[in-house]
Amino acid sequence: MELIPIIVISFLIAALFSLLGLGGAIIYTPLFFWLGFDLLTAIPMALFLNMITTASASITYLKQQLVDKKFAYPLISTSIIGALLGSYLANKVEMRILILFLSVILLIAALRILFFSNIGYRVKQTGNKKILAGAGLAFIIGVISSFIGIGGGTFIVPLLLILGFDMKNAVATSAFIITFTSLSGFIGHMSFGIQTLDLRVLFYTGLAAFAGAQFGSKILFKRVSSKGISNLFAIVLLLIAGKLFYGLL
Repeated sequence: MELIPIIVISFLIAALFSLLGLGGAIIYTPLFFWLGFDLLTAIPMALFLNMITTASASITYLKQQLVDKKFAYPLISTSIIGALLGSYLANKVEMRILILFLSVILLIAALRILFFSNIGYRVKQTGNKKILAGAGLAFIIGVISSFIGIGGGTFIVPLLLILGFDMKNAVATSAFIITFTSLSGFIGHMSFGIQTLDLRVLFYTGLAAFAGAQFGSKILFKRVSSKGISNLFAIVLLLIAGKLFYGLL
């Protein structure tokens, strides 16, 4: 595939995913894999672009004071540790297991968005208990996200909603958290693995992801309902999961 289409796709993914508090790694990982990259190379490339996207969006959200930094820092700390563990484990298992695990997580993520997007449950705990619960779950999400290269925002956003955040603050705070989780996962994969990344692709797609996230967080975030985008995203995830499952047969 030519570089220009990849750049355009990266821009669009970043623009749309910044609306949802995500970075797009859940799409980038299978995309790079299908473009011919080894999965253990596709994962850190996806996490790098995920970090660029969420960092770019976080700049805007921080200026708009939508990020709950006090609550985010404990979750960042545990998710970083989880991401390092996940990247270590990813380099110790068979490729087929990674693909199967990725397929299952994509399926779960799609079903969660389609059928459980309206969070009706809120925890009753306040203060430190709520932070501890969030930090513990963030560790698990960090492990999974780095293990298969999904970023983690797909699960951090509903976690924050359950913990009492409204949608905009959940999206913004998720983007802030995932920036550090993705960076940790990227560093872990580069430290524990023997991957050789395509720096040319990363450079140009990184620029496109940054620009796309700025566009999405500044313009689309104020004008577009995230509900329709979420449903479309879920359908795409179902198709990707189906294709990955089919490839294992």
